[in-house]
Amino acid sequence: MSGGLSKGLRAATFLWIAIGVLAGGCDRSRSTPEDTTVASAEELHTLIGMQVTVRGKFSLNGKFGACVFLENQHVVYLVPKGSFTWGEPYSEMEGKLVAVTGTLNFYRDANAEPAYPAIARPPDYFYFEAETAQLRLISK
Repeated sequence: MSGGLSKGLRAATFLWIAIGVLAGGCDRSRSTPEDTTVASAEELHTLIGMQVTVRGKFSLNGKFGACVFLENQHVVYLVPKGSFTWGEPYSEMEGKLVAVTGTLNFYRDANAEPAYPAIARPPDYFYFEAETAQLRLISK
């Protein structure tokens, strides 16, 4: 019986943490632009499909194109779905602190568990659709 109670308490704790993240954690209004909007991959996963804002350093040179490097070592990509191009003013944002608002998505390769472990596959990653995301510089 204590095993079921333990699972219930864990579920309740997780629910309260998720509520806290959704209520105030996903767009913190702090004075320091170094603050990120999420603290872990688990929190990012709870926000998939939701409108969120992340802050970090912008780069056009991520593994899969344009991305934002979050302070907590996570990367969120900006993936174009159509004929979107990364010209000015984006090139001027390279290496600068930005805020990106959009619907958070997650890419997981359909061949996540290949028959042969030595087969290379793209890693899983979080992303925004470039055409609909709002990207802005954070002034210091």
